[in-house]
Amino acid sequence: MAVCPNCGASNNDGAKFCTSCGGPLPAPVQQPAAQPVQPAYQQPAPQPVYQQPAPQPVVIQPAAQPVQPVYAQPITQPVVKKEKKNGLCVAGFILSLVGLATLGITCPIGFLLCAIGLIVAIVKKQKGKGLAIAGLIISAIIMLSLTAFFLSPEWDDFTSEFEDLGIVSTTRRVDDDDDDDDGIDYVNMIEKNNWITTGDNSYMVFDKKTKSFTYYQTYLDTSDNYYTGKYQIYAGEDAFDYITEDISELGVEKSEIRSMISMNEEYEMENLLCICLDYEELIVDGEKQDRDPWTVHYFGFYLTPEEDGETYNVLDVCNMEAASYVTFVLEKDFKAYFGSSTSVTTSAYGTDPVTTSATDTYVEPTYDSDTEVMGDSITGYVFLTEGTWDYWTEADGMSDYYLARDQRINRDTSAIINLTVMPDVYNKGVGVDIEMIVSSSIEALQQSSDVTNAYYLMTTMGGFEAYEIHSEYQDGMILSVWYFYDNEDRLHYVSVEYYSTDMASYNMVKDTFTMNY
Repeated sequence: MAVCPNCGASNNDGAKFCTSCGGPLPAPVQQPAAQPVQPAYQQPAPQPVYQQPAPQPVVIQPAAQPVQPVYAQPITQPVVKKEKKNGLCVAGFILSLVGLATLGITCPIGFLLCAIGLIVAIVKKQKGKGLAIAGLIISAIIMLSLTAFFLSPEWDDFTSEFEDLGIVSTTRRVDDDDDDDDGIDYVNMIEKNNWITTGDNSYMVFDKKTKSFTYYQTYLDTSDNYYTGKYQIYAGEDAFDYITEDISELGVEKSEIRSMISMNEEYEMENLLCICLDYEELIVDGEKQDRDPWTVHYFGFYLTPEEDGETYNVLDVCNMEAASYVTFVLEKDFKAYFGSSTSVTTSAYGTDPVTTSATDTYVEPTYDSDTEVMGDSITGYVFLTEGTWDYWTEADGMSDYYLARDQRINRDTSAIINLTVMPDVYNKGVGVDIEMIVSSSIEALQQSSDVTNAYYLMTTMGGFEAYEIHSEYQDGMILSVWYFYDNEDRLHYVSVEYYSTDMASYNMVKDTFTMNY
């Protein structure tokens, strides 16, 4: 219908004039009015073509694939189990190969696993039998070769180099019923004999059956003045373990023992000793003294020195609790040993109870009879002007290592003086210089848990330029050490141990030491 724009009346389509008012009607050629019927321009909106991938059933086909048995076939194939290698065979073969790089340590285990794995592989028809056989052969060859090497002289030469360095030890304790060993049964040798000390002639008697001892004041009188108690003796590796583990609180470490062994050709792991004495009774003037039991440990080495074709038996030990050095000589060797190998040094200030080799030269100093002097022309001299000084030997078990040494202890203050000259390998210019020794000493002291303060300074000692080291300990003890070279380029070690209340001993050593008395 055409609407008259003038009166609004409706007219038939195609009419040019309004039948009501006669006015002209709009021309019916208006094309835009008919455009909505053109579907070509609106096709993109309803286009189903672009949504076709969503309903495509072909893409969803994998969800229906479980019905295909082809993919599940490997699970049901029993043939794969027959192809599997036996794990024991593989592990045994690997351990056998590792034995090549570990001196056969893993070979016994590898041999065992290969043997078991071979049996299992045969029974279950598994692969790996070849590896097992190869592992058995490799392990057997390595173990047989090492066994032959251990029993050969080359093994002794090989291990002796490490023993000399204190790294390992192949020695062992000799048991009473070890008839195949030609070494000394140190424990049996000690407890079946009697021993006399070189310092005060005290007399130690062991009773092997009852494991008891009697320690007399002197071997000249066994009727009075003695200790009694029980004992236990350890030797070799047993002594090493007992000293460093069971009585580790006494402060002897494994590295110290190894160092002592490496520095003294007479000391070995085999002749290492520890004698434990449990004192139970003390008899003085025929009467038992009222005191509690106590224990003393002696640590050292069993030595068999030879002189004039004779072999002697000596216990070179120290009292670990008292830090005092003791030398026991087998009773039957005592007189012959002193008659042929040692001599007692006598001077104007008394008799030195510390024995010295008969080949050693002793230079008798000249001094005022009212003044006591310690030392000689090699160690140097100190004028002992304070307190009462006795002879003393440091319990380091290295009395034969030093070129020369003299030591004293003050009975009143417990101060200890040490005059030591190191062997020729420490001489100036030989290779071990004084700076290296001082640096190592300071480092060791500073790392020690017992030391509260440690330092060094440059000073003079007896007219020589010296390094002076001071170290203070938790118990209040002070250690002062001087290192210096003398005119012969020999390295001196002069020390004094004292407490802060005894500065007189320190000043006495520092002020009176001389090399030219």
